[in-house]
Amino acid sequence: MTRDGTASPPWDLIRAFLALQRHGSYEVAADLEGIDDSTLRRRIRQLEQHFGRALFVRAESGWRASADLQPLIATAQRMEEAARSFCQDHQSGIGTIRISVMDVFAQRFAPVFAALSDKYPRLVFTLTTEAHFVNLEQDQVDIAVRLARPERNSNSLRVRKLGNVPVGAYGSRTYLAGHADASAREPGEHEHQLLAMNLQFFHQDHDFIYAQMDWAHFGLAGRVHLQSDSFAPLARLCALGQGLALLPRFLAAEHPQLLAHPADVFVNTELWLVSRFDMHAAWQRDLADLLQLELARWPQ
Repeated sequence: MTRDGTASPPWDLIRAFLALQRHGSYEVAADLEGIDDSTLRRRIRQLEQHFGRALFVRAESGWRASADLQPLIATAQRMEEAARSFCQDHQSGIGTIRISVMDVFAQRFAPVFAALSDKYPRLVFTLTTEAHFVNLEQDQVDIAVRLARPERNSNSLRVRKLGNVPVGAYGSRTYLAGHADASAREPGEHEHQLLAMNLQFFHQDHDFIYAQMDWAHFGLAGRVHLQSDSFAPLARLCALGQGLALLPRFLAAEHPQLLAHPADVFVNTELWLVSRFDMHAAWQRDLADLLQLELARWPQ
């Protein structure tokens, strides 16, 4: 219904009008539209009833719109182009995409965002580094990449596992050399200085493997010496000999001073893509696929 009260014809009637005008044959136009001949004829009749007049005349080359309907044809063609542009914009990507991701993952996934920017130049990625699990709807975030899978209140979200992120206990060569006799001490003694992630934010509605890990799983004990809400400073402090930290293997590999302790014990945490989108558009599928491929290149 337009503002002056007149009803606008449905888009399928306008498509039928353009198809018959272009092909001049009900049979050919119907076939190309993916409908039967009778449906196309019914739509043309409905459109003629809407305008209160015949729209087509029979010519030697087939059915053609009346000569005085050129403005109507031009309008229908503009509508078709607008509809095509609407679909292309949705598929090719346009606008601003807000992504929440931990800082260390944002850095490692930089090649992915660069590749997507090159492929979809009308997309603008706004990256926000998170120290907690943001609520995508309340915090106006479109996509999150996190070490946890939402379990509750996620009916409106799409989730996809990107892969595993092995986590181990690490210490610097200097620190480990100075604590070489720690294994000989009695259990329960404060053998080690521990560098811990601050996980005081609410995460009970997620399957968060990292939060469930215990130092005892690695055969270690001690007291928390320093805390941070980011892996990056933990890894740096660990490399400076300040204690042991539970770090992703890919991050520890960036610091030559770090050694896994023990060397053969790792826990696979899981990296998930959480999205408010349906993941049907081409750029959304590319984002998920490229993130997955990039993650597979990291030390496993």
